Amino acid sequence: MESVNFDRAAEYYDATRALPDDAMTGLLEVLVPELAGRQPCLEIGVGTGRIALPLHDRGISMAGADIAEAMLRRLVANASGAPFPLLLADASRLPVGAGSFGSVLAVHVLHLIPAWREAVDEALRVLKPGGALVASFPGAESNAQWQADVAPWRPAFREACTRHGIVRVRIGARTAQEVAAHLGGRATPRLLPAVPVRQTQTLARVVRELEEQRYSWTWPYARDQVLAAGADIRAWAARENVPMDEEHSVTGSLEWWAFDLTG
Repeated sequence: MESVNFDRAAEYYDATRALPDDAMTGLLEVLVPELAGRQPCLEIGVGTGRIALPLHDRGISMAGADIAEAMLRRLVANASGAPFPLLLADASRLPVGAGSFGSVLAVHVLHLIPAWREAVDEALRVLKPGGALVASFPGAESNAQWQADVAPWRPAFREACTRHGIVRVRIGARTAQEVAAHLGGRATPRLLPAVPVRQTQTLARVVRELEEQRYSWTWPYARDQVLAAGADIRAWAARENVPMDEEHSVTGSLEWWAFDLTG
């Protein structure tokens, strides 16, 4: 199984993955002090620069690596030129020397890499003494797509997807505990402050994004599968008089950990 390549999402990624302004501010308040003393920083899975560009603007010396060429082109377009060194490379095989970086940043990417252990090993290899791998994980709270207590249509959405064979397939590491267990005594895990993320969702938007296959967990499935699931959800909403456009507040958090090199 290969790592998930986001080339197909390059044109709409920023529109669908943008953080609210207050969440981005909170994220930078966590990351900038963490990375300032560990430069330069390499972000694996840098994508369109959603996180790396604001960090660069805050004075952090950045570099980025990604397997998706179209995403890197979008980063360059977003920055009106290449803002820092970029590598078209797999995180499990980084073409850089040992001890090249003070920190490695992995933003919601380790769960998309089947060979995540190799990617974590590579992160440690390219770190300088005293460096750290700083990573975020999906976590239970941020996985709002499947939370039944957020909106009344969550269970029906999940059931319709399952009925048509559409399920989230586990690929890589979803928790800090998995990474810590793999690292053993090579690095010490340290929980960083969580960053709250508050957004609004509607059933209409969630169904539309399912049918358009905007998120990577839907990409393995055929177009007719997702359309059939979407039709079932729409029919359920009409039958149960559930408003498609009613807004529901979703509060989650970004879970961040630093893995500090030992020795």
